[in-house]
Amino acid sequence: MKKIIISSLLASLFLCANDLQSIGVNATYTDSNDEEKNILIKRETPKNCKTVKFSAKNILGGNLVNENVPENCKTTVIKYLGKISPIKFSPNIETYGEVEVLDFIDKAKDNENMLLVDSRTVDWFLNQTIPSAVNLPFIHLNKGQYPDDFLDALDIIGVEVTKDGYDFSNAKELLLFCNGVWCGQSPLSMKNLIAIGYPEEKLKWYRGGIQSWLTLGLPTIKPN
Repeated sequence: MKKIIISSLLASLFLCANDLQSIGVNATYTDSNDEEKNILIKRETPKNCKTVKFSAKNILGGNLVNENVPENCKTTVIKYLGKISPIKFSPNIETYGEVEVLDFIDKAKDNENMLLVDSRTVDWFLNQTIPSAVNLPFIHLNKGQYPDDFLDALDIIGVEVTKDGYDFSNAKELLLFCNGVWCGQSPLSMKNLIAIGYPEEKLKWYRGGIQSWLTLGLPTIKPN
């Protein structure tokens, strides 16, 4: 009986998370004019893309997508970058996909202890980022190279510096991402956080990052 109840509960949670793809998630962000704006994070499919037939010829043609598929239904990415990351950064850190990211964003609206973290440098963040993300560049978590930025970063994620080291009692739950499965910036952020003792159970990783997000037709914002 317990197994049936647990299975039903997990199935319900899975369905609720998947529903966010169709109904969307409302998020707020502050633009460069210090104005608060709202955005609905929803995967919108252009009408003419809905008629594209799922077939080997259309989806995996000579150039991956058949030439007759409308241009706005295609997504082009640069393939040969960086080094492919393993699916798990650590046994204690959950790896997230897009559905889990949407669920995290939705829950974080009512929980200030949950932060979606863009680990890329400022120029990348200002170009485009996932709605509701805060910028915490991986280089700022290098206490030896950027001591002032390091302390500011610790303050943002709820870590207190004490005479004995670091107090993680108010450490926030972080979901980190960068450019894609080939990008090493969020892994470096996690490596530096773990090195100072940050609880691994409070770290989540969106491995696909911006590239996967865009490939699936999900929206980004320009904070600047």
